[in-house]
Amino acid sequence: MTPAELKDLLDRYARNEVTDDEKQLVDDWYASYHDGQELSAVDEERLKQEIRAGINKTVKTPARIRTIKIMRYAAAVTVLLVSVSLFIRKKSITQFTTNADSRHFTSIKTKTGEVKKVKLPDGSSVWLNAKSEIRISDDFQAEQQRYVYLDEGEAFFEVTKNPQRPFLVKTPHVTTKVLGTSFNVKAYGSLKKASVTVRTGKVQVNSNKKLLATLTPNMQVNYDVDSGIANITTVDASIARAWTTGKIILSNATFSELALALQNTYNIKLSSTNEATINYQYNLKINTQHTLDETLRIICSVHQNHYRRTDNEVILY
Repeated sequence: MTPAELKDLLDRYARNEVTDDEKQLVDDWYASYHDGQELSAVDEERLKQEIRAGINKTVKTPARIRTIKIMRYAAAVTVLLVSVSLFIRKKSITQFTTNADSRHFTSIKTKTGEVKKVKLPDGSSVWLNAKSEIRISDDFQAEQQRYVYLDEGEAFFEVTKNPQRPFLVKTPHVTTKVLGTSFNVKAYGSLKKASVTVRTGKVQVNSNKKLLATLTPNMQVNYDVDSGIANITTVDASIARAWTTGKIILSNATFSELALALQNTYNIKLSSTNEATINYQYNLKINTQHTLDETLRIICSVHQNHYRRTDNEVILY
């Protein structure tokens, strides 16, 4: 089927002008893609945005096709014809939200350079770092276990103690279980790793029901998503939560971690043509109240670099 034929089929499907065989063809394609499961409202919105992008690359969808239902049928056909990437993404989201799909959630997000404090219904507090997102079930207080979903980014938790109702923080790759404590969870997708640092109390960190670590104060576990390896270290836990006070402290950080910190704070993309700069382990303190130029001068002082800025891109050389 050519893109033109596909466009015509979807157009006629939206107007309910297809034959029974054509309707069955679209329905069968969608059924194989849909896999019989529903996404939560938050994840469906995210998937819908990805679907739109995929469709726009191949077929210009008629403006009158507005409903989510038609968009999902269109996506099903498009995915099967041009790519399985969105299907894989959907499967990943579905696995992450298992047993939570039928519930309703409140989603809380932060923007570039924004740090937000959120008070949970049980009295616990959550600080959200820049460009982060959590979801909380509308039935949070009624559930036997207190679940918070950190879909993206970094958050520091101060959990109200309640041994009868364990508190769990779920990221796409690890789950942290506590009774009452304070700890930091970092799970930016672009870093392909997750870390949990305990300030007070005791927590358990799991991945796919496998225990990765039991942490007490000033202990940290770093979980590599690709290799599945978890490393446990002793750290100063106050450093891990410094971002809640407007300071970003990088300790033996990779260039990717440095670039992410600047992207989240200043909304710029940092790159370098200097191999020494890229391979360096950074120990820096970034004050988010400083201007971008002030911060870049500090970074460049490490290797006596210069920088060139074009719009939202900065290149070190």
